Amino acid sequence: MKIAALLAVASALVGAGCAATPRLADMAAEPAANPSFGTASVNYRSVLGSYQHREPVDPKNWRQLNEDLAPKGEDS
Repeated sequence: MKIAALLAVASALVGAGCAATPRLADMAAEPAANPSFGTASVNYRSVLGSYQHREPVDPKNWRQLNEDLAPKGEDS
């Protein structure tokens, strides 16, 4: 019984894989070496742009931290 279910799933996956291949007409719409396409602008962005140096700190009271970060409601 498990083998039949496995074969059914495998055949469905193989069929889906064959159906998902792109058509050649879609791939050959424009040549890749077309000079009228231009290029996207390339700007330099530092890899460490938003880096902030952090030091380890002592543990704090987690209950107080939770109360400080909790949404403030009118009924509290």
